[in-house]
Amino acid sequence: MRATVQGELWSSDPQGWAEVAEGRIRPLYERVLERLHLRPGTRLLDAGCGSGLFAEFAARGGAHVIGLDVAPGLVEYARRRRSAAGYVVDDIEHMPFGDGVFDVVTAFNSVLYAGDPRRALAEIARVTAPGGRAVVTVGAGPEQAESAALINPMARHDEVPDRSTLDLADADAARGALLDAGFGSVAVGDIAFDVDFTSEDDAVAAQLPAGPVAAAVRHSGRAAVEAALRSFFTARSRIDGTVRMGLVFRCYFAQRTR
Repeated sequence: MRATVQGELWSSDPQGWAEVAEGRIRPLYERVLERLHLRPGTRLLDAGCGSGLFAEFAARGGAHVIGLDVAPGLVEYARRRRSAAGYVVDDIEHMPFGDGVFDVVTAFNSVLYAGDPRRALAEIARVTAPGGRAVVTVGAGPEQAESAALINPMARHDEVPDRSTLDLADADAARGALLDAGFGSVAVGDIAFDVDFTSEDDAVAAQLPAGPVAAAVRHSGRAAVEAALRSFFTARSRIDGTVRMGLVFRCYFAQRTR
C-alpha cells in the first residue's frame, strides 16, 4: 500500500521533477560516479531511479543500467527521454531480480520512502553480486531537515518518511542496518554543495514535484504549502533576489564480501 501511495505522489508531476527539480542534485550524482569508477559493462541497478538522470549518466559511461522506481509517471518519462538505460516499475522492497545479478546498486534518497527501510536494504544486498558494491544516500543537512520539519506536518503522516523506523542520517544506525542486511563493510561520507535559485518563485517551483510536498499539497492545499515554502526561502534570499540553499547528503558505500 505504501509503495502505491508513493508511486502516486511521485507521479504527480514527472516533467516538473525531471526538468525543474532533479537536476539541482546533479553534483551528488557526479561525485558518486567519480568514486565508483565504473567500467564498461558494469551491471548497475539504480533503485529508486526517479526520472532516470543518474541512470542516463551511468549508461553513457558504458555501464549496463536498469532503473527501478515505484512511480509510473517518472519511469514513463525516463523511458521517453533518457533511453540509454532500461527501466521497470516496481517496489524497492520486492525487486523482480535474481540474487547477485548486479555489480553495483545505487539508491539515491529512495530507501527512506520504503515502508520497511530495513527490508529495502536487505533487497539491495540480495541483488548485489558477491564482491559488488552498493551506494545508499539520504539528505542529512540542517536546511533539509528544517524544510522537512515545515512540510511533513502538512501531509498525512503515512505519506511522508518515518525516520523512527530507521534514521538513515544516523551513521551508526544506518551502518548497522547495512551490515545486518548482508554487506561486509560500509564506509560513510558526506557530499555537500549549494543550490542556487534565480528567485523565490524558482525555489518554490523546484520543491512542488517532490513526493512529500505533493503529499502536503494533497492534504493541506497548494496555497498553504506554497506559503510555507516561501517563508522558508525568504530567509535564504539575497539582495539580488536569488536564493541559496545548502544541501548535505550522507552517503553509505557498502560492499558485499560473500
